[in-house]
Amino acid sequence: MIHLFKNSVIVILLFGTAIYLSSCKKEETPLTPPVVATINVSDITSSAALIEGTVVNDGSSEITDIGICWSTSPNPTISSSKTTIVSGSNPFTGSITGLTADTKYYARAYATNSAGTSYGNEVTFTTNNITKATTIPTLTTADITSITSTTAVSGGTITDDGGGDIISRGVYWNRTPGSDIYPDEVTSDGIGTGSFVSSLSDLSPGTTYYVKAYAVNSAGIGFGPIISFTTSFEQNSVSWLKKTDFPGGARYSVAGFAIGSKVYVGIGYNDGDWPVRDFWEWDQETNTWTKKADYPGNSTGLVVCFSIGTKGYIGTGNDFKSNGFTNEFWEFDPETDNWTQKASLPTTPARAFAVGFSIGTKGYIGIGDMDPFTDGNLLDYYQDFWEWDQETNIWTKKADFPGNTRTGAVGFSIGNKGYIGTGSTGTYNSRDFWEWDQTTNKWTKKADFPGDTRTWAIGFSIGNKGYIGTGYSDSRNLRDFWEWNQGTNEWTEKANFGGIARSSSIAFSIGNKAYIGTGFSGGTIYATQDFWEYDPSLN
Repeated sequence: MIHLFKNSVIVILLFGTAIYLSSCKKEETPLTPPVVATINVSDITSSAALIEGTVVNDGSSEITDIGICWSTSPNPTISSSKTTIVSGSNPFTGSITGLTADTKYYARAYATNSAGTSYGNEVTFTTNNITKATTIPTLTTADITSITSTTAVSGGTITDDGGGDIISRGVYWNRTPGSDIYPDEVTSDGIGTGSFVSSLSDLSPGTTYYVKAYAVNSAGIGFGPIISFTTSFEQNSVSWLKKTDFPGGARYSVAGFAIGSKVYVGIGYNDGDWPVRDFWEWDQETNTWTKKADYPGNSTGLVVCFSIGTKGYIGTGNDFKSNGFTNEFWEFDPETDNWTQKASLPTTPARAFAVGFSIGTKGYIGIGDMDPFTDGNLLDYYQDFWEWDQETNIWTKKADFPGNTRTGAVGFSIGNKGYIGTGSTGTYNSRDFWEWDQTTNKWTKKADFPGDTRTWAIGFSIGNKGYIGTGYSDSRNLRDFWEWNQGTNEWTEKANFGGIARSSSIAFSIGNKAYIGTGFSGGTIYATQDFWEYDPSLN
């Protein structure tokens, strides 16, 4: 009986009658690939076309990808060229671009679900032949509108196609003026005559840009007039606070250090690229600047600077007398307002763009450019690392920096450890970050700097945290800012620097605050003289 009623259900009615009902199990609809059709080809030009498709059946599963695939050979697949549709509409239309003129193409609509990918019927079309132009296009550049701190809108109007098809158009933009500028960025905004709109993005706040429209036909490329604009600047009023401007005028590649509650800034290059030798003191309590004794050494900029106790130090850098480099090393005493020359760094040739910091009563200088006037090679860099003893005025060579030779790196210290990172090898910018232990004279690689690779950035420390920010990368100045935790070996992005993007600035800390000022910006604001306070507790 058990076997007999295995696939049956016995229902006992109140009247004592037994009825046998066959059991049933709902069958699931099997999943199948979608059914898709290619409907139409339209708007064919010499380089583009529109293809329409539709999903006839989704195969009882969610469609995860739809679009158009194409090739110059029959039966194109998604491994060929394809365009994906993201609108979710059905029927759908895909624009295929970048085609070759007077060429036959094969296209199919496609759709994908969990069961696989299906293709619609194949359609063919031939792109139009290009009408040969007799002259390059004539056009205008549209006024810049919708300007924000990082975006803007421009475009152009083609007033004469030169007698041929316009096969490309858009705008160039750069931070450098001049009609022959090589663009930092370029947009591609379709084909044909008439007006077009171009969106500019990823701009730097408070920065001047130069824009010109372009159009291409078979005779060449034509440009509209150059129009300049400056992106807006939004100050982060929480963690960054603007202080009194540096009174010595705009400049870059300056020297600076902090002693007690005072900051000392001077030398460098003004906005005419001329070396300057003045030196100034800033009082943290009163937010006022006072002129001090001019720097008497030969260094003009690209120097190493740090403080030990109540004295400040400047060393190496450009030599204004020889146009080469110098290894001079000078001590400043703010109590007497006097400079005293100390023992020069004992290396040949001299150097610039080195890094430096202090730990206790010792100062450290390492890596940097070799003097090309002595060395004869513009791309020779040091890898060495030196210790200076304040008490004995003697230099001692320490373990070489284990990273690649480089220039324009960042250096700072935390406790009895020193840190070097970023910089340029001459071929590429670096993001590696290294720790040197004063006790063991050993280097240890730490977590790479996660921001854009860069050179001529700034660095400093507050407590057990190190900071790197601003700098120069891929033909643009930066204003991002990063914090490194010595305890966890982790980097965290912080609020962008409060001023405009720049490189070759100066930075130092007093207690739980940091200060950044001057620097090279380029554009209409070539060099800067603003001075900012950073409070990490508010970020």
